[in-house]
Amino acid sequence: MNSIKEIWSTLKCLPFAVLVHDSKTRNYKANESALNLFNLKQHSDLNENHFGHIKLISPLSKKTLLLQNLFDVYLIPNVQNKVVLEVGKTAFLLNIKFANITETVSMITFEIEKQTIDEQYNFDVVISNISADLIDIQNDDVDKHINYALKAIGTVCHADRSYLFKFNDENTQMSNTHEWVNTGITPFKDSLQNVPKSELPYFFKLMNDTYLFKVNDVADLPASAGGEKKEFELQKIKSVMCIGLSYEKELVGFIGCDCVAVKREWTNLDLIRIKLVGEILTNAFKNINYKQKLELTQQQLITANQKLSELVNTDGLTNIANRRCFDQTIDDEIQRCVRYQQPISLLICDIDFFKKYNDSYGHQKGDEALKQVAETLQNLCKRPGDLAARYGGEEFALILPCTNTDNAYCFSTLIQKEIAKLDIEHKYSEVSDMLTLSIGFYSLIPNTKTIAEDIIAKADAALYNAKETGRNKISESPPR
Repeated sequence: MNSIKEIWSTLKCLPFAVLVHDSKTRNYKANESALNLFNLKQHSDLNENHFGHIKLISPLSKKTLLLQNLFDVYLIPNVQNKVVLEVGKTAFLLNIKFANITETVSMITFEIEKQTIDEQYNFDVVISNISADLIDIQNDDVDKHINYALKAIGTVCHADRSYLFKFNDENTQMSNTHEWVNTGITPFKDSLQNVPKSELPYFFKLMNDTYLFKVNDVADLPASAGGEKKEFELQKIKSVMCIGLSYEKELVGFIGCDCVAVKREWTNLDLIRIKLVGEILTNAFKNINYKQKLELTQQQLITANQKLSELVNTDGLTNIANRRCFDQTIDDEIQRCVRYQQPISLLICDIDFFKKYNDSYGHQKGDEALKQVAETLQNLCKRPGDLAARYGGEEFALILPCTNTDNAYCFSTLIQKEIAKLDIEHKYSEVSDMLTLSIGFYSLIPNTKTIAEDIIAKADAALYNAKETGRNKISESPPR
């Protein structure tokens, strides 16, 4: 096979721009036509840095490309055969052809499209691109796509500005939300906010009545359009056309173009093009609005389900987990501890002589005592897997995953200390002048045959033993 040097001696003589890239050395070679096209000085070996002054843009996605991207993108033939080249203030639409020379060396030829860069916006392609961009538009990129749509329609219609306005809810004011301006044209977006209807009555009436404001020569506006004429002269507008946008049969804004450099005789094709882009934008806004409403509904449903779940799984008096939640949780934690071969402990607590407390102090005081005990137990369950639940009446249960016998005993001791700190008077108790708890617990490393009923039965038996042997005690099952 011929050497790269020999091949290049032939390629560099081609009458169109040729760029050769060696992926191994990461160097480029450019013939005379390519050097002129890219505004480069003569150089034997070029690298990426030599091309820092140029900008390459995909005409379909409008994304900026690195030079290396061209050699990656065009590895698949016919996927894309055009690129926009910007060198300073000059732009070219280039036709591209790709070829592999060796395993590491490839080449691209560039030919300037005969149509101008403005004409790259073939209307069919423009509409296709805008539609594709706006079909699944998201809130975070809506501005980017609208700006592209305005630039595209402004270029197609040979306008100097294109813009999007929205009316307020009362249809009494309008604000410029998006604006594209051609090179050298003054933007006015910032000064066109909350413009009152009273300043432009002629415009507002036409827009509300016909959804169309078309003026080939601003000088020809009638006397009744004095405010409009003054505003257009301020912005140096010679010709203007605006199309109304409606949502749910209400006029919500308009899309428009104007010409500053020269007057334009607006054609029916211009009107159709602007109207079509406006309708696409309106549908995009409808989709955004629908998605926002759907997301709001979904969030409300999630919130409602969360509240329902809380209601279903929360004890109404103490606001901690109820028996239903306890039953589900203990099954889940047993399975988890089986998988990881970790111990699990279950504590069942009973307020000593609580019936006497209720009878003596009243049920309201009894409820307050239950709430304080529940809150104390809840605060002690600091780990994600720990659960304190109201088991029934004056009984509470605590599920403690990854907790062995010694730790379960220490935790039980801590419970009794914290309950003592509550300092709840109980003169009718037979074991203390203060409210106390009896605690029974059971710890084990579960296996696939372990069921919740057995663990509950053993912890309950331990609680029974604590009560039978004097109350205000901690009992383990089986006893040590």
